[in-house]
Amino acid sequence: MSEQCRMCPGRVFGDAGQVLSASFSEIVPPDAQLHLVNAQRELLLAMALIIEHNASRSVTSPRATRTRGAPKRAARRPRRVELD
Repeated sequence: MSEQCRMCPGRVFGDAGQVLSASFSEIVPPDAQLHLVNAQRELLLAMALIIEHNASRSVTSPRATRTRGAPKRAARRPRRVELD
């Protein structure tokens, strides 16, 4: 196994979860264990989505790509709706 794969965040959190679940199984009731496992899964999913979102962002900022003379877009305002 490569050093880079050994330190990936998903694997580190997965290994930590296994260690914690092994030690808590003697103390924590089974129903609470189920809730903790579900919370851990949601946390890992949220972290994976954050990492994926940040990885897909462009390197340049939107201001850097706009040319100096380009007209500014007008802000969209909601239209008034008449009610009966």
